[in-house]
Amino acid sequence: MALVPAQQQEIERQLDRLRDNLTSEQLLWASGYMAGLAAAGSSVAHGAVDQMAQPAAEPGAAETLTIWYGTETGNARGVARRLADTARERGWEVSLAGLDEVQPRRIGKASLLILVVATHGEGDPPETAEAFCRFIHSDRAPSLDKLRYAVFALGDSSYPDFCQTGRELDERLAELGGERLLDRVDCDVDFETQEDPWRDRVVERVEPLMQQGSAAAEPHLQVVGRPAPQAASATAAHDRRNPFEAELLEVSPLTVTPSNKRVAHVELSLEDSGIVWQPGDSLGMWPENDPALVERIVEACGVDASAEIEHDGRRISLGRWLGRHAELTQVVRPFLVRWAELTEAGELQALLDDRDALTRWVAERQVIDVLEDYPLRVDAETLAGSLRRLAPRLYSIASSPLTVEDEIGLTVKLEQHGADLARRLGVASGQLLERAAPGDVVPIYIEPNERFRLPSDGDRPIIMIGPGTGVAPFRAFVEHRQAQAAAGSSWLFFGEQHRRTDFLYQLEWQRFLRDGALSRLSVAFSRDQAEKVYVQHRLREQAREVYAWLEEGAHVYVCGSGQGMAADVHQALVDVIVEQAGRSAEQAEEYLAAMKADHRYQKDVY
Repeated sequence: MALVPAQQQEIERQLDRLRDNLTSEQLLWASGYMAGLAAAGSSVAHGAVDQMAQPAAEPGAAETLTIWYGTETGNARGVARRLADTARERGWEVSLAGLDEVQPRRIGKASLLILVVATHGEGDPPETAEAFCRFIHSDRAPSLDKLRYAVFALGDSSYPDFCQTGRELDERLAELGGERLLDRVDCDVDFETQEDPWRDRVVERVEPLMQQGSAAAEPHLQVVGRPAPQAASATAAHDRRNPFEAELLEVSPLTVTPSNKRVAHVELSLEDSGIVWQPGDSLGMWPENDPALVERIVEACGVDASAEIEHDGRRISLGRWLGRHAELTQVVRPFLVRWAELTEAGELQALLDDRDALTRWVAERQVIDVLEDYPLRVDAETLAGSLRRLAPRLYSIASSPLTVEDEIGLTVKLEQHGADLARRLGVASGQLLERAAPGDVVPIYIEPNERFRLPSDGDRPIIMIGPGTGVAPFRAFVEHRQAQAAAGSSWLFFGEQHRRTDFLYQLEWQRFLRDGALSRLSVAFSRDQAEKVYVQHRLREQAREVYAWLEEGAHVYVCGSGQGMAADVHQALVDVIVEQAGRSAEQAEEYLAAMKADHRYQKDVY
């Protein structure tokens, strides 16, 4: 029996909840079981899904560990799920949910709460945690004198307001009467180094508080019908901790001379990986530093590259560590603080005291600039201890899994500044576009983005707004809908500097228009006329049509820079609604908030 869209969406929501409440082993078991039902055409398949998708336990019982997370890129969700897996393996009752999936007032019923939350951009909560943060900081927040809690905060120390969301929530829960199980842990982008020890401490503190013999010792899974078949090929999943070595297949230029930027389409092979993804997901890449840059770092500090240092319980050479594990292309505050202490450089200390000046200064520099401008001979351990660990780089996936089997596409812009000998390149983009050659391999994994998804109903219209490399996921969207023969209309707003040199995927968009896979294309090339024009101007110019699409149920997607663009586009949408619907600005904001709650207004900004 065919499912109507609402039924399909409800099943997807139930399966999402089920997934969050199963361990990895249970997920493998369940996937094999459901595959067996599908292969046999079992009449109990639908009933099995309904009975398996039991709601998570309500917080409040002494034996229930409540784990809530607020995520932007998926890291907080991963930390929360791994903690939940560990807890269930110990037989504990666990309630796991995203902060956008719970009623904030439910915190008043919780007795044991672990909060894993990221900070986004300039100290902001992730979009998924905005409503919860507003509630908990309001006068409506309840007394939490029966709550014991711990906060695991994720952030990026290259931003001034490092882990601000986690810090503010930790302080607010204490103000409301909550008792800390553990001191808050603030994690940088290399959060793995702190996650495992923190999880062990959580287990140590929570175990005495849990009721022994909890009913949670049995899996949260009910089965109807025949026994589960064995999974056909239960290979280990590739993720951030276990990446796949993907072969570089091709690098195709997307910009042409005399463009002042270099953007290329990169194809990687996923053959024999077992990796699956959906349009809207990101690809994480573990890059390697430029060997020439590593050599300059070693020379600047007067250290021996062959000297061994401690790394994750083993000894490796400093040169190898700098090449594969050190953050060398971004200057972050903790490194500057340490280097200012070591060199006793008053200029650096003064810079650290001036937030705005520091932000401008680090934007144009890499670690080598600091080491050469403020030289100091140090030993290998001191140098390694001063540097932040390398973090993976995320790219929006620019291809559909339905088009080319076992291949995945990215839209990569070469991050660079300076010229000649002072030229500085981004670590991942420099590797892919300058140093790597077809046949080389790079460690990659998929970072799911469950809040940037095409509508399950292919008849729904979509509006895609993606200037620059923000257009990447929309190439995947259009490819995917074309492969599905989706009937829904699609409208792309794309912006760049110059039509002649910077029109990314121009021939493909024209082909999609010709084939009917893309219904409309609106472009804005900011430097082709005296007055700059951006995508938000095109939205306002076509306000009547844009609003008509919104009223027809269109889903709106925004991808690209979060430094201004996303806010400008949002304001343009507000203006469109005010003008066309005759509403106030406040009512227009409520209109967009309702769209967001209905998953019709989604952003992927960075």
